Amino acid sequence: MRKIFKSVIAGMLAGTAALTAASGTFCASGAPDESDLYCHDTFESGTDGWEGRGGASAATAGNAYAGSKALAVTGRKSEWHGAMKALDPDIYKAGETYSFSVAAAGSGKMMLSLQYTDASGKTVYDHLADGNSYGDYIQLADPNYTLPSGTDHILYVETESGTGDFSIDEAIIAKAGTEIDGPKPVVITPGDVNCDGYIDVFDMPMLRKGLTDGLSGAASKAADVNGDRKYTVADTVQIAEFILGQRSEFEKDTTLPPEDYMDRIRSMVTATVPSSALAKAEGGVEHITYFSKKANRNKGANVWLPPGYDPNEQYPVLYVNHGYGGDEGSMVNGMGVREIATNLIKSGEAVPMIIVFTNQYTDPQHEKQTGNGQADVPGYDNFVEDLPDSLMPYIESHYPVKTGRENTAVAGFSMGGRESLYIGIKCCDKVGYIGGGAPAPGIFPTRDQFMNHPGVMSKDDMRIDPPYSPYILMIAGGTNDGMVNDYPKQYSDLFTQHGTDNIYISVPGGGHDSSTVIPLMYNFIRFIFRTDI
Repeated sequence: MRKIFKSVIAGMLAGTAALTAASGTFCASGAPDESDLYCHDTFESGTDGWEGRGGASAATAGNAYAGSKALAVTGRKSEWHGAMKALDPDIYKAGETYSFSVAAAGSGKMMLSLQYTDASGKTVYDHLADGNSYGDYIQLADPNYTLPSGTDHILYVETESGTGDFSIDEAIIAKAGTEIDGPKPVVITPGDVNCDGYIDVFDMPMLRKGLTDGLSGAASKAADVNGDRKYTVADTVQIAEFILGQRSEFEKDTTLPPEDYMDRIRSMVTATVPSSALAKAEGGVEHITYFSKKANRNKGANVWLPPGYDPNEQYPVLYVNHGYGGDEGSMVNGMGVREIATNLIKSGEAVPMIIVFTNQYTDPQHEKQTGNGQADVPGYDNFVEDLPDSLMPYIESHYPVKTGRENTAVAGFSMGGRESLYIGIKCCDKVGYIGGGAPAPGIFPTRDQFMNHPGVMSKDDMRIDPPYSPYILMIAGGTNDGMVNDYPKQYSDLFTQHGTDNIYISVPGGGHDSSTVIPLMYNFIRFIFRTDI
């Protein structure tokens, strides 16, 4: 089977020439064919010499851009894992210029890259082209790319971040200057859900269907006109009003931080906490008792009310989780949480908030930990259900707290840091801000110096995908922490590999104690619930 593409040859005065090279054909002479093609890989009858790169697998499948087949790239464990093809040195010469083009469909920034070995024997990487895909095909092309001096040139497709599956099709190498037709970039215009260039009644059928079945790709991004990172009835109302001429622009939700919020604050994060942030704590602490459905008994918590607390006002809420063997009193003193919150709020560097100090242990059979770490771990993991099902409803019905993930944060130390990350993943529709101070191992299966951890999810599940990407995901690890060692960094790296942005704080000299927790809490409390940065 052949697929037809058009090209415009630089310097030609008339017409366009059809590129009709057969699937996977290379010109044995080292010269382009009559259509100025060196290679045209369509994947209709095989992989055409492409293979998986890194831990990825590459095989022909559906989801084609043209024809019926494409190359599906799956099982990626890192952003550089993808699909690659070695360039025949008898055909492609260093110092010569060629036109490269690949159609690619995935999520996020897709990149067409080159690996080669330079004269010193060093492996070098270069990028030819990139573009953002929202699930639809885009073209990655450079009509005038000169192969660098060296050997072992390998063309490959990767992503800037994340490990999601992707597809490629119509991989073409042609004579220099050849402009190869390919999928046009998708232009995201808020409200133009069908991406036809207009916001009109033809968008409405897709919007109505999206309310029940959901939207994906470019349509999902275009439908989110209020900028809250999800498509809801509120967006549909605004689009309908726009079409009817009842509004001329879309109203953004100003209660949310911008999409690049973590990038904005990254340079302001510090491992050094000023002494002024640890001055005397103020505000009030109230002990509450609530019924835990998961534990089938009453449990306790401490609620901190900020300086100047007004029951007629509404406040966002931060849930703080303790380490193994602790309870609702463990993080109230000695970890700097109340001191940091007090002084940052008073100086205007933090939003006034209510802080709930939790008792994580949730076991129907035991009211308190048994002291056997392995046996107690499930009781901590059960808190992922206790928090949203029992504690949060109690707090929301007894205190003037704002609801919604944009007004809800969770952070903790050690086992509490681990559970905060776990809660952030499993309850991402309810929690928008996540912090882990020296988080303990055990979210994914592993063995540390104390026990075998069966894990609660695989490494591949260590991710929080849109539309529930966290506003802040912050992890701190101490360089002298001999208890959890490098597990905090492992968590951070896994999130990064899977496309979930996060901020990692390496605390010089920090141990498995307040020396690591205080920097985490200082930066976390300073930036949660903010929309003004």
